[in-house]
Amino acid sequence: MKDNRLKEQVLKGIREALINKSDIADGDTPATVGSTFTDAGADDLSVVFAENFTKSGGTLFYCFNESDIRDRIKEIQGKHNDVVIGCASENLTGFLGHLGLDNCSTCDPSKRYPLAATLCEALIAWQGSIVITSNLGLGNTIPALSETTIVLAFTSQVVADWEAANERLKQLYPEYPEQMIVTNPAGYSYRKGLQKLYLILIEDETN
Repeated sequence: MKDNRLKEQVLKGIREALINKSDIADGDTPATVGSTFTDAGADDLSVVFAENFTKSGGTLFYCFNESDIRDRIKEIQGKHNDVVIGCASENLTGFLGHLGLDNCSTCDPSKRYPLAATLCEALIAWQGSIVITSNLGLGNTIPALSETTIVLAFTSQVVADWEAANERLKQLYPEYPEQMIVTNPAGYSYRKGLQKLYLILIEDETN
């Protein structure tokens, strides 16, 4: 990464633009944050991903710490009448409980929740897409997605393209996942019914 300070400045701009309730009305597609994306350089895959994800209609929250994560998820939950968040795994339920988000429950695979949360395997920069597999918590099934889904991911999970994502999966697992979704906010997905996609992008790179 040529200039980490520039990356921080750009992603701070993304974060401030997308988490400000007065800037974006519910149901609106977030606007891209000016020309600062191109100024960051194509080598910064986190910025490329953020640009393509928001252009497709997703809402991205860039978080530096647990307090940021908690506040952003509380904000999303508040927009959806504080419904119970169905979590894709016990680990995720436990993590959200650790943050003080008690209105969460590990998903029953037979139910469909109005608001769901899951982790992911990779973020594909050039497509603004998210890779989710059955290895993330519910056995042989894809982690529960609802019409409104929150995905928690880390900047270290951003890869350039599908080939890089595929190599990541091969490194993570001795056997390839039984099921997989590659989805983006514009509706391209192997799972129908996803209408609103939030991404909590957590900074975990120090270089």
